[in-house]
Amino acid sequence: MLTAAHIIDKPIDFLADDSWTTPSMIAVGVFVSLPFTAYVLLAGLSAIPADVYEAARIDGAGKWRTCWHVTLPLLRPALLVASVLNIIYVFNSFPIVYTLNDRNPGFAHDTSITFMYKLAFKSSEHSIGMSAAAGVLNVALILIVVLVYLRSVKWKEI
Repeated sequence: MLTAAHIIDKPIDFLADDSWTTPSMIAVGVFVSLPFTAYVLLAGLSAIPADVYEAARIDGAGKWRTCWHVTLPLLRPALLVASVLNIIYVFNSFPIVYTLNDRNPGFAHDTSITFMYKLAFKSSEHSIGMSAAAGVLNVALILIVVLVYLRSVKWKEI
């Protein structure tokens, strides 16, 4: 499609070229997480009472002011839930990374989950103990990242 549109000269193998592998996996991960995020935001939008919008309209707020000062603050809990669950999902997304990256040898484009899988089942040592230890470290890393995120968005104020 890109060559037909004359954007590039020759086709790119996005999963074989090392400079394109990680961005391609990120793009697929974002694409896969969009429906869940949209569903959570839709649920958050449907929970906002119409009275709030009517009060903003009566107070003279325009559409942009209503969006920034009414809708976004009231969507904050839904955005928080979607963000935390997407962070956890990214750390634990095995199928996407494994499916897209299985033909590449080594550990260069692995996430922590696919690294643990390769340690346990694909490496020459079949080191299940090392894989289990990496799993414990993965859980600790997820916990730290989520706690840092929650602290940075001041979740207790929600």
